[in-house]
Amino acid sequence: MRRINKFKKGAASFYIVAISTLILVIIAASFAAVIISEITRTSNDDLAQSAYDSAMAGVEDAKLAYYNYQNCKAGAKYDSNSGIDCETITRWVEDDSEGDCDMVANILGRAPDENGVLVQEGTTNNNMQQYYTCVKIKNKTKDILGIVSESNPEYIVRAKFDGIDVSKIKKVKVQWHADSDGESKEFKYEKLTGDGDGIFGVDMVMPAVISVGMIQTSQSFNLSDFDVTVGEQTDRGTVYLVPTDDDNVEAIEDKFDVAENGYIDKNGFLKSNNKVAKNLPYVVKCEGTNDYACSVDIEIPDPVGGSRSAETFIFKVSLPYGGPSTKFSLEFYCDNDEVCSEATIDGEKKESSQAILDGVQVSIDSTGKANDLYRRVEVRLEPEMSSYPYPFYAMQVLGNNSNDSVILKDLYPTSEYNF
Repeated sequence: MRRINKFKKGAASFYIVAISTLILVIIAASFAAVIISEITRTSNDDLAQSAYDSAMAGVEDAKLAYYNYQNCKAGAKYDSNSGIDCETITRWVEDDSEGDCDMVANILGRAPDENGVLVQEGTTNNNMQQYYTCVKIKNKTKDILGIVSESNPEYIVRAKFDGIDVSKIKKVKVQWHADSDGESKEFKYEKLTGDGDGIFGVDMVMPAVISVGMIQTSQSFNLSDFDVTVGEQTDRGTVYLVPTDDDNVEAIEDKFDVAENGYIDKNGFLKSNNKVAKNLPYVVKCEGTNDYACSVDIEIPDPVGGSRSAETFIFKVSLPYGGPSTKFSLEFYCDNDEVCSEATIDGEKKESSQAILDGVQVSIDSTGKANDLYRRVEVRLEPEMSSYPYPFYAMQVLGNNSNDSVILKDLYPTSEYNF
């Protein structure tokens, strides 16, 4: 019996040691797997960042290439860096079908190999094989992209178009509040229907309330034309857009005009410049199903006097309440049955009522790589002073109710008056 007991005790010790060893092996293997995973993730992060840096290097070279294009437009005959004639450079930038992946490298006189243009810092070894592989510049875009924020609450741009009479432009599509503008697209409107202190109380509206202003003239005009609406013509107008959802439209439609089916007719701009018309903000139903949460089409009236001038067709997007920050896009359209642009897709020409903007913003499409990992970035540049200095107000009131004195700051010219 004693021998049997000793045997049982020995077997129990063996099982304990074996199980403990197995547990330690599992823990060690798990720890090693975590380490390997973190090393791989760190390596991938480094590669991704390096590929992104390569793509951004392509963007910076594209800026230089576009500067050379501007020199060509200013009258140069050839590019001094590469010796390429300006006719070729202009064609690459202005004709989407002409530019290839090496256009930027060729304009700058780089020497791309089968991988693209080598990117490295100084004389250090390029262990990650960083290249920008394809960079294209487009002078024509389908939309205008911008951001308005507390620090920059207004964006003003002159709309210029490719190969069409600007008088054919009949509406502008305004979209705002992209996914990156906020973590939530929830709509909170208790303040609209209750006895609270307005829509910008505790339950602040998301997305932002914005305003869209338009300035235009005919070929000849008087300054007095900016102050009046003549029939169905006006040289100036502003539409205020308040986002909402389906559940709140009926409750607030007596306080606002409604953009039915995401559309505001020309009266939106006309009545804002009519001193006797009742001018209310428009509520826009926002669904968040596309790239932007909110979208509305606004019809554009003709200017006073008839045919619109291409030199004075200006739009202003503003944050009336200074926030929250929001991204937006502007697209322009002719009448639905009017051909505004053509594009060749798979060898077939497609006609569209959407107008193509020319020289308002420059689109740069850049792809970079590090080893076998690729990153692609798209950026927009403004090639010239397309945003204009514009006063936020004619007179600013400084101070608050606790002060005995109020300072009025006249912006034309800047001076201060103490009362």
